[in-house]
Amino acid sequence: HLAIVLASSCPEPDKVISGISELLINAIEHGNLQIGYEEKSELKKQGTWREEIEHRLQLPEFADKTAKVSYTRNGASISITITDHGKGFNWQNFLEFSPERAFDNHGRGIAMARLMSFDKLQYNDVGNQVTATISL
Repeated sequence: HLAIVLASSCPEPDKVISGISELLINAIEHGNLQIGYEEKSELKKQGTWREEIEHRLQLPEFADKTAKVSYTRNGASISITITDHGKGFNWQNFLEFSPERAFDNHGRGIAMARLMSFDKLQYNDVGNQVTATISL
């Protein structure tokens, strides 16, 4: 629902909603709940991915973790910054489509968001904060 609200404040909501959703889901799933790429691959393969998300959301070590979203609009752009409580990740490997991951059942969301939804996508050094920019 948050992605819908944020997208509705953008000039082309249909263009940005999937990118915003992808970044929010990544913050929760990979950042706060600490599900790594290989682990997600295995969970998806076994058909237990959703159950694992629900399980981890109930665990005490994840209960206090949140994702913070900030929205800034000025005359030239809109910036949406999402910060999670995760340890970060090697985001550089996910900005472009990778032939090594072409047949994986996930792993293309960041590249799709960068190419289709936003004019600029920038992570902090650690990888637990992303700023998506839309030029006006």
